[in-house]
Amino acid sequence: MRLSLEFPPFLSDTDTTCRDLIGNRDADKMNGMKYSVLLISFFVAQTVFAAHHPGNVFTAGEDVSVAVPKAWSGWRAIDISRNELAHGSAQGGVAELGKLPTGYFEVHEKDGPGMITAAVLTPTTIADDTPIAIDAGMSWFYPDDPQKIRDACSLCRLGGVKWVRDRASWPEIETARGTWAGETRYERTMRIEHEEGLKILQVNHISPAWASKDPRHFPDDLRDVYNFYRGLAKRWKGLADAIEPWNEPDIAPFGAHTGCEIGSFQKAAYLGLKAGNPELPVNQAVFAIDRAATLNEFGKNEVYPYFDRYDLHHYVKLPLYPRAYARHRAVSGGRPMWTTEFNLTIWWSDEKTGEPSEDDLRVQAFRVSKVFSEALYEGPVKLFYFMLGHYVERQLQYGIVHTDLTPRPAYVAFAAVGRFLDAAKPIGRVDLGDEKLKGYVFATKVDGSNRETLVTWSETKPTTVKIPPAEKAYDYLGRDMTHARKLKLTREPIFVLLPPGGSKQLKIIPPPAKAKWLVGQASPVVLQLVGKGNAKQSAFQVDSKNTLQLVAYNFGDKPARGKLSVAGATGAKPDIEIAPGAREVQLIQPDGSKNVTARLDAGALGHAIVAANVNVR
Repeated sequence: MRLSLEFPPFLSDTDTTCRDLIGNRDADKMNGMKYSVLLISFFVAQTVFAAHHPGNVFTAGEDVSVAVPKAWSGWRAIDISRNELAHGSAQGGVAELGKLPTGYFEVHEKDGPGMITAAVLTPTTIADDTPIAIDAGMSWFYPDDPQKIRDACSLCRLGGVKWVRDRASWPEIETARGTWAGETRYERTMRIEHEEGLKILQVNHISPAWASKDPRHFPDDLRDVYNFYRGLAKRWKGLADAIEPWNEPDIAPFGAHTGCEIGSFQKAAYLGLKAGNPELPVNQAVFAIDRAATLNEFGKNEVYPYFDRYDLHHYVKLPLYPRAYARHRAVSGGRPMWTTEFNLTIWWSDEKTGEPSEDDLRVQAFRVSKVFSEALYEGPVKLFYFMLGHYVERQLQYGIVHTDLTPRPAYVAFAAVGRFLDAAKPIGRVDLGDEKLKGYVFATKVDGSNRETLVTWSETKPTTVKIPPAEKAYDYLGRDMTHARKLKLTREPIFVLLPPGGSKQLKIIPPPAKAKWLVGQASPVVLQLVGKGNAKQSAFQVDSKNTLQLVAYNFGDKPARGKLSVAGATGAKPDIEIAPGAREVQLIQPDGSKNVTARLDAGALGHAIVAANVNVR
């Protein structure tokens, strides 16, 4: 299916359909990072950057000096409002712009199409626990360029990031069952990311051919899952700081699995990762969407003891955030939620370069603080913006920097979020008297000091509001504004800094309550149902002659014995004994019920459960 998107630049973001994810994502997601970096850049290929200014990103107080081709007849520099700042000859190969304030800038070729971008950021101190993070995918974008990885890391740090998300490929790492490759691009990249002071969330999304007929699908034999992740945790000890065992398994590009299948996979992966490195935090195999059928079925499988963090993605319009987070929160077991991909996307306007229009680049920029503030209000403790690098998927441009790492306006907007929402914890939504006037306030650290930050904008006509406790205000790019207490709200968000406790002078709607922590213990015994799954219905498809495989695994080091009970199907034997590392397979016949649930009481080893929806034709 093709994407159904509408992004006229002057539509309200709350009224704009950003992305219909169900059924419309294909292998582009898997391969896009590889081919998108090969797109011909509109920007000047000859640009050379000083090692300490990757991507032409400077900090306030520095002289801005941008390399330009000597072949240019001349150059002129402008800001985001298209005001000219300087001009000159290109004979020396350098455009000297002098000291510039925080902002986004462009250096244009005189009498030609060439353009180079630059940025000036305000340097700041970032807390270790800041929720602001980014998906950088450096091992895929820059696998053979260590210096470019270091430069990308520098841009992440300047943007206020302590955590990045990267990618891995199971087939590249375990080339045959039990055969592991030597050092790969993933280990090389993670070492550099650590050297540059970043922490890493890793994710896989594909099975090797020796484990699954369909590489998008989980292996049928969960022992392959357990053994791979046990080996990976040992291999990556000291490299990966957290692991998501699978990316978006609930949609077609990554297997179109049911909630039941995801639950059993997660249990095997968790047990393997903890066996390989008990200290490693294990994240949930991250959901792409908030399909109710999938999440409800997943919840019935009591998966919460098998992840340390519950992960989700969203690309939905802003008014759907409460629904999406509520559905995920309900099956999180009270574990901390990590949003490891999210965006409010824009079109590119040039097919050759993947570059959005000038208007849409501005829209992309002022959406950054909107998605962060509305998502943070819902309670996730870490949010990874998608994404840093130049990445095209169909007609969407996600990246906030170009292939040469020079910034788009959205990068400067991201850095403003990193500064003003550092260590952010939600206080609440601010009632400004009109539902189209948005305001979200957070307890923060700004430039190392305790503050409160209000992010506010208008989704209707420009409206002037008074913020009595305001001390300072900055626009969506982090530029200082003259007035703070009386502000004209437009679609471009404003950061308003308040003293600690300042929000008490405002009318606050508290954020949603956290989910209740559910107590549970992971069992080394895992149950699995194998059949023909329908992801959209999150159900196995069977007829009167079909059976399902009921598989029991023992991932422990002692024999497992127990009593098995099955509801909704017949044919299961009640007594099970499984040797360490073994599996037992039996066929069961659904009895026409809409659900099948199997439970195994394994005594001291705990209990195992698998639950599935069943459509009997």
